[in-house]
Amino acid sequence: MERIVDIESYRSVGRFFQVYDRPVKALVSEILSLGSYPRKIKIKTPIGRQEVTLYSVADFSTLNLVFCRQDYLAPKSFETVVDIGSNIGLSSLYWLTRNPASFVYAYEPSPFSMERLRENLQGFEDRYNAKPAAVSDFSGQAQLGIEASGVYSSLDLVSANSVTCECMHINDVLEEALTERGFIDILKVDSEGHELRSIKAIDPSFWPYIACVNTDARGCGEFIPKVFQRTIVSSAERFYNKPSQPKIYSPLGQVATN
Repeated sequence: MERIVDIESYRSVGRFFQVYDRPVKALVSEILSLGSYPRKIKIKTPIGRQEVTLYSVADFSTLNLVFCRQDYLAPKSFETVVDIGSNIGLSSLYWLTRNPASFVYAYEPSPFSMERLRENLQGFEDRYNAKPAAVSDFSGQAQLGIEASGVYSSLDLVSANSVTCECMHINDVLEEALTERGFIDILKVDSEGHELRSIKAIDPSFWPYIACVNTDARGCGEFIPKVFQRTIVSSAERFYNKPSQPKIYSPLGQVATN
């Protein structure tokens, strides 16, 4: 019943008809958790049909949250995305298929999910940079607890299945993107428990060069400058930085291009 209520709360049921060739079947599958996995699904995007491989009911729900509910809705003119917690690449695929100019920095610490991400992003190799790393408020090695579906794997998860992974400090992540691109249109942080830690640790000097923050955790607004306007899509929060203003490019990028 909770899934049905959740589906009805979407303002996006109609988008199932835009994303799927058989939208009613997709909607019923979401509500009733139907389907066998792994399986390949074709979806419609602004740049043409794309095929994705899903490995669980949780992956199918994620696909619908991203492409139908549009948790990470972006303006057509965006270019640079930092995707922290990319999982099997569905959020990255969403941004890569919005327009041909987008570029995604994807971070995913699970080796299993990273392998699946690369499969789902085939054909976009020149438009994304994927790193097998977690992101938080520290750098170094960490233990990643692996959850069965892969969706909820976390540095905070105590699991019999765990792997050692690299963890990058969020400021190092942002500095790399700003050095190479000069501006970050979208910063998405979905790190299963480390969202607040990461956002709180962002160097204040970086904020003028970030246009939008998407996060799957509540309470991040306390650590985001007040010039950002907050909106909510179900469990996701979105913060826009003075959307009517032109981009101001980071001097890191200007130095890098001189």
